[in-house]
Amino acid sequence: MAPSTTLSIFLFSLLLLSSLSNAQSPRKPKAFIFPINKDDTTNQYYTNIQIGSNSTSFNVVIDLGAKFAWFHDLNYFNAASSYRPILCGTQQCRIANGVGCIFCYLSPPVPGCTNNTCSDYALNPFTGTQVYSGLGQDVLRVYSTRGDQYRVNDFPFQFSLPVLRQGLSAATAGLIGLGRTRISLQARLASTFKIRQKFALCIPSSGNNNGNMIIGQGNYKTPFEEISKKLLTTPLIRNPVSTDMNEVIGNLTAEYFINVKSIRVGEKTLSLNKTLLSINKNTGAGGTSIRTVRPYTGLHRSIYTALINEFVKAAAAKNITRVSSVAPFGACFDSKTIASSKTGPQVPIIDFVLQSNSVYWRFYGSNSMVRVSDGVICLAFVDGETNLTGPSTSIVVGGHQLENYLLEFDVASSRLGFSSSLLLRDTSCSQFRAT
Repeated sequence: MAPSTTLSIFLFSLLLLSSLSNAQSPRKPKAFIFPINKDDTTNQYYTNIQIGSNSTSFNVVIDLGAKFAWFHDLNYFNAASSYRPILCGTQQCRIANGVGCIFCYLSPPVPGCTNNTCSDYALNPFTGTQVYSGLGQDVLRVYSTRGDQYRVNDFPFQFSLPVLRQGLSAATAGLIGLGRTRISLQARLASTFKIRQKFALCIPSSGNNNGNMIIGQGNYKTPFEEISKKLLTTPLIRNPVSTDMNEVIGNLTAEYFINVKSIRVGEKTLSLNKTLLSINKNTGAGGTSIRTVRPYTGLHRSIYTALINEFVKAAAAKNITRVSSVAPFGACFDSKTIASSKTGPQVPIIDFVLQSNSVYWRFYGSNSMVRVSDGVICLAFVDGETNLTGPSTSIVVGGHQLENYLLEFDVASSRLGFSSSLLLRDTSCSQFRAT
């Protein structure tokens, strides 16, 4: 064989080996992408995950305040050959911060019933139901913003009882947690792939369009690259008392809190009991949290009453006609007396003022109002005195107020970045992408 032919074969073999290596070992990821959908019936936001050796795919509700993922899906149960329990006393159990150990003598073990298993409570945030069960782990398949697929071989979760699914959107099988724990989705991806513990949410306003969640440090596509450079930022605060009713005083909560200093309607600052806006270090009550599992922002009753009264006065000054209230909303209006704009109904603006008067989260009509019938729209804030679990948080910012904003939760630096309403830029979360 001629030397030139031998060299050609050698170079081709190197190229083939390099191609195979690249195919088996995708590029080091910078960020991962998950779709966000809205169920218009329940106002719940959910994404899709693929888990197990057979890549069982199902939808899970997104919960900013949940500690970990839980679900009940029979397709996964019947194909869960790669399921492994997290055993008591192991490093995985310590990372999960499990609250106990459960015993279930089955051979071979099955999801939801395993022996000597690290266990914790899973909470349904819509019904308040909690289930104590074992934690397990399996392969989670995720996609980078560049389209490559990756595996998280030891993704922790709870295979829960079917009762826990009550109150969830019919499209979902469980819930995925983004809370401030070591076993939440973004924490596991950051640990596995050595990326920054940071995630961006862009939540859609209807089920007709999808938003996206980006975990890691992605490069946003136009116009979001420019929008992200102008985000206002505020500290993410840790409540020193867990808001989980099954944890003891002194455990930091998994929820995200921000420091709202005051509330404005138009140019008028509401007269409020300022102690409600701070977190009580002994009880954990007070303060402002952000929860995707609350459809509308809930307010302490005295804050709610002050907001309703001032908003009604400001609306009357704009010749907006008030009509009978429609539960659960306390102030409703004749939509024919309200003009429209690209940011929704032209109603008095509402500002949540943060660390200074120049840093505020502004809600226009698209986020402050909700249509309840053809002729009636209501102020989309509710009485928050009906919290299902934990201490009474004074303000819980809900999903309706989060829609069509770019939100960056930089967990590593404990800061929240947020845009103005994307509608001001003639765009929405349905356009949010990253590379």
